Order: sequence, then structure tokens, then C-alpha cells
Amino acid sequence: MTSRTQQVKALLGELAQDVKSYQQLATQLKHQQSLLVNRDSQALLTHNVQLQKLMQRLSDNAKKRCEYLETLGVSADDAGMKRLLAALPAQFNQQGNQLWQQLYQLTLQCQELNNANGRVLAQQKQMIDKLLKPEQQYCYGPGC
Repeated sequence: MTSRTQQVKALLGELAQDVKSYQQLATQLKHQQSLLVNRDSQALLTHNVQLQKLMQRLSDNAKKRCEYLETLGVSADDAGMKRLLAALPAQFNQQGNQLWQQLYQLTLQCQELNNANGRVLAQQKQMIDKLLKPEQQYCYGPGC
């Protein structure tokens, strides 16, 4: 087995791990939203520490994936990944494309979940601002 073959197999293994990690992230973001809606600040503190660890792992994996792609002689982006996958034998090409597409879909899902959580936070802040600063609620002039 050549070093290049080992690198491709390792890259596919990383993609499979990333899919699992992004599935965990989606679950964590859904749980975070539940905690936000219920305003469970104590549980949120604990949850956010776990979420940060998962995000760090995803970041580390993305860096490794970029290194693999560059070592294999393609650009470390979507086009490079697709170029590499197209050059693989059918079995690995199919597996790689499936993982890459699944990873893409999961990142979109996680982005939307994160945006939804941001909207919940913004609504809560707006409500708190109205409660704490009722005089600013109807102020339209300068200095308000």
C-alpha cells in the first residue's frame, strides 16, 4: 500500500468521523435551543463548555482535512475535494462523494440551527431591554 493510498483512506476516515461529529453538533444545537427557550442558564453554562469542545474537535478535523488535500496535491476546498474524489476508483469515489455530500448537508443544517438559536437570544434580549428600559421603548429622537 502506498503512502498516497494510506492518505486517501485516512481522509475518508476523517470524513466519516466529521459526519458523526456534525450529527452530534446538530443534536447539541437542538438541545441548546431547548435550554435557551426554557432560560436554563445553569444548564447552558455546562452545555456550552461541551459545545465548545465539540467545535474545537471539528476545527481540528477541518485543519487535518486541508493538510491531507494539500499533501495529495489538490486545493483545500470543495473543488479540490471533488477533483480528488473523481480520481479515485469507483468504490472509494462513491463512498467519498456520499460522505462529502452528507457533510455538506449537515453543515447547512447546523448553520440553520445556530441561526435559530441566535434569533432566540435576540428575542430574549429585546424582551429584557423592554422590561429594563421601558422609557426607550417609544423613543425615536437622538440620544435615546
